[in-house]
Amino acid sequence: MKDIVVRPQLKSLDLGKNQWLRDKSIIMFASIFPNLQLLNLRYCYHISKVGICQVLKRCCQIRHLNISCSSVNLLEINFEVPKLEVLNLSHTDVNGETLYVTSKNCRGLLHLLLKNCYGVTNNGVRRVVENCTQLKEIDLRGCDKVCANVVASVASSRKIIALFE
Repeated sequence: MKDIVVRPQLKSLDLGKNQWLRDKSIIMFASIFPNLQLLNLRYCYHISKVGICQVLKRCCQIRHLNISCSSVNLLEINFEVPKLEVLNLSHTDVNGETLYVTSKNCRGLLHLLLKNCYGVTNNGVRRVVENCTQLKEIDLRGCDKVCANVVASVASSRKIIALFE
């Protein structure tokens, strides 16, 4: 660890589909690459909220985070992530309460991907739209608990592109 050099020039890191990746590793990467703007942790099953929280605290420039198909629960993130614009939570256990917390802490979201998140509710979608005033797109395909009329209402209220099946 003493030979590690901070590399602020690296902006993008794709660690997706890495079955060996653990919190300790992504925390180390966040220390080495503090100016990360894009982080892909898709299909990284052994990453927890602890690791994600540390990354988000250390990488203040992060704009795009993909934690789809993971077991991370963002419910306990109790700090703001003002620059986060794209959040991919597809195929996760996100529910209405998690969406509420996420929408309070990530108010600058432009794109929220929730494809096949079976716990997403009408209330959660409304709260996201209410709190994320810059939201342009929300992917709700496969979110069975969300009604089509809620999606239509949300989409027309602020000209949000709502993908829905």
